[in-house]
Amino acid sequence: MSENNVKSLIDSFKPRPFIYMELPLEVIEGDPNQPRKAFGLGVGGDYDRLLKSIRHYGIEDPIKVSEVEEGRFLIMDGHRRFGCAKELKLKTVPCRVYPKMSDGEFEARRYEMQNNRRSWKPMEKANAIHKIKAEYSHASKKEIADLIGISQVHLFHFIELRDMRMEYLELMSEYNMKEYQRIAFMQLLPKLRKIKEYEIDDIVKVLFKKISDNVTYRASDFKDLSKIFVNASLHEEEILYFLTEPLMTVTELCESAKLSGFSSHIKILIKEFSTKKNSNIKLTEKEHELFEDLYNLMKTFE
Repeated sequence: MSENNVKSLIDSFKPRPFIYMELPLEVIEGDPNQPRKAFGLGVGGDYDRLLKSIRHYGIEDPIKVSEVEEGRFLIMDGHRRFGCAKELKLKTVPCRVYPKMSDGEFEARRYEMQNNRRSWKPMEKANAIHKIKAEYSHASKKEIADLIGISQVHLFHFIELRDMRMEYLELMSEYNMKEYQRIAFMQLLPKLRKIKEYEIDDIVKVLFKKISDNVTYRASDFKDLSKIFVNASLHEEEILYFLTEPLMTVTELCESAKLSGFSSHIKILIKEFSTKKNSNIKLTEKEHELFEDLYNLMKTFE
C-alpha cells in the first residue's frame, strides 16, 4: 500500500457523532468476535472488584455500543460491565451510542478504545488512597479497604509505599516489580540487617537484581528470606554466599541454612543453661549426665 493510500485510510476516520442513552439490557448484544476474552461471570479478582464497584456506585464509565440496526446495539467496549449489569439484574445501563459503521471501522475504533488505556502506577494509587483515607479519617482500615475494593494487606502496602525512600521506589520501577513483589519486599525490609560488608542498601540492590533475573520472584521467597534474616547471626555465612552468587536461589539458601541449623540447637542449649545458672537453678541428675556426655563428646573434636 502506497504512502498516499495510508494517509487516505487514516484521514477517512473522523470523529463520530454519538449520543448518551440509558439502554435496556435486552437490546444490547455482546460481540462473539471480541479479541479480549474471559468476560464470563466469576472470572476472578478483577471481575469481583468491578461487580462490587457497580453494585455500590453504578456504572461510572458508559458502555460503548454501535447501533447495528434499529433496536439492536453491539458492544464495542464494556463486556465486563455488561456482564456485571446482567448479574446484578439491572434494567438499563448507560451507553455511549455510535451510529452503524463498517466492520473495519468498528474493529479499528475498538482497538483504540481498549489499547490506549494506561493502568495506574503504584504511586498514583498510593496518593489517591492517601486522599481517601485522609477524607475518611475516622473510618477503620477495613472500611477503607472495602470501600475501594482491595484487601487490607494491599491497603497497608499503598500506605507504606508513600513513605518509602525514593531510591527504593526508583529501583522498584526500574526492575518492573509486580505488585505482590512490592508487598512482599516491604514486609521483608524491616527484617534486613547488615551482613559482613553488605549494608542494607547493598542487600536491597542484590535482591532487586535477583528479581529482575527471575532468580527470586515468588512471594514465598520473601517470606523465607524474612525467616532467615531473623536468625541472621546463625546463618551469616550462608546469607553472604547468597548475596555474592547471582544465580543462587532462596530455595538453595534455605537448604544451606538447614545444614547449619545445628548451630541453632547449640544456641538454644547455651541459652537454657545460662538461664538456669543466672536463676541459681541446679541441673537435675539426668541433665547433669547429658551435659557430661556432651562435654566428653566435644573434647573429641579438639
